[in-house]
Amino acid sequence: MILGMPDDQLTVAFPITITGIDQCFSFLSKCGSLRALMVKSMKSTQEEFTKLSHAISKLKHLRHLDLSRSLIVELPNSICDLWNLQILNLNDSLILLSLPKGMRFLRNLRHLCLHGCWSLTHMPSGIGKLTCLRTLGMVVLSGKKGFRLSELRDLNMLRGGLTIMHLERIEDKKDAEEACLIKKQSLHGLNLYWDSERTIQRYNDEEVLETLKPRPNLQLLRVLGFNGSSFPSWISTVTEVVVHESAAEYIVGVQESTAAAAAMSPSLKQLELENMPNLKGMLGREVQGTPGVFSQLQSLSFKDCPMLTLPLPRMLSLKELCVDRCPNMAWASISNLTALKELTIKHSPELDSLPEEGLRGLASLQEIHLVRCYNLVSLSMGTKALKSLTRLCINGSHATALPEEVKHLQTTELQSFSNLTSLPDWFGDTSLLFKT
Repeated sequence: MILGMPDDQLTVAFPITITGIDQCFSFLSKCGSLRALMVKSMKSTQEEFTKLSHAISKLKHLRHLDLSRSLIVELPNSICDLWNLQILNLNDSLILLSLPKGMRFLRNLRHLCLHGCWSLTHMPSGIGKLTCLRTLGMVVLSGKKGFRLSELRDLNMLRGGLTIMHLERIEDKKDAEEACLIKKQSLHGLNLYWDSERTIQRYNDEEVLETLKPRPNLQLLRVLGFNGSSFPSWISTVTEVVVHESAAEYIVGVQESTAAAAAMSPSLKQLELENMPNLKGMLGREVQGTPGVFSQLQSLSFKDCPMLTLPLPRMLSLKELCVDRCPNMAWASISNLTALKELTIKHSPELDSLPEEGLRGLASLQEIHLVRCYNLVSLSMGTKALKSLTRLCINGSHATALPEEVKHLQTTELQSFSNLTSLPDWFGDTSLLFKT
């Protein structure tokens, strides 16, 4: 075990190697003036740091305690006697289950670092009284007797990222409203997680998400386990949105009026959608044709969305489109995506050729990537019309011959053509790169 000063401290200190937890805190009890402490397990020993002694409470002047990457399961309540503590770093404490009940007494705490503490099952009430907090990596909703979302109300100095776990435990929608996320102007990232194995749900996910509206121009929003039919239109005011494991049928849809959607000032530039088995399209019927909802979107990615179909709405700023394992997307046409520069299609065994008419109008398209589309035998003559196309990459094909159309392209990269038996006569006149 090594004791030392955290790297960001200006005070010069020397690491001290101690064997045994009892010896460690016997030593610490003699260091009453210590301001910063970092505790790490040594890889060269068999003993892991798994428990924090109650003697930690004797370090009354401690301001920075770094227990990151430890194997601690729970912290002693005596840690809450460290009234001068400003930084408590528990990042990547992978098996930490809970925080002490007396956390509310750490009134000088500015940074409660909980990134990667995925085993936390609940948190105590009273964290909302720590109004000096700038960093709060994660909160775990815990019902009436534990942490409630309304405790975030007065924590308006929070900055960086915030993860909210177990949103399905919200018992009163008012709790979500009182969190007042919109007032947290220095918050850059927000992760909202619903448990997929929920047992009780008093309010539907759409109502909860609507009330969790953050400040405009939030940089990153991640949503996991959302089971509403569609999302509130305020997501278009976030710069980057990532949605995984959602039951939504549309991104913006049935609960939004056309007027509400049109009133948004969109700043959404990146949208990633994964494992959404019910997703049918971007816009529900009620907001079809609404101008501007995705007007700033530049990068769009679909993965494992089996019900998704074309066409996509017109997105005049879209530069990158990736479609992975979306078998219901018959490639009829994407010609309305006139700004598209890069098209990627992955794991599409149903794709045997690219649609000739569907590519017309893509005057800006520079790159096409086809990955593990094993039944592809033709690119269609429509690729001839793509005057800006400079790069074609095909990774994985059962074709026995090269598609005729590649000879018209400037640069082509081919990989994993396991059934290719011969090369055509025109092969020497093209710029082809083969990879195994």
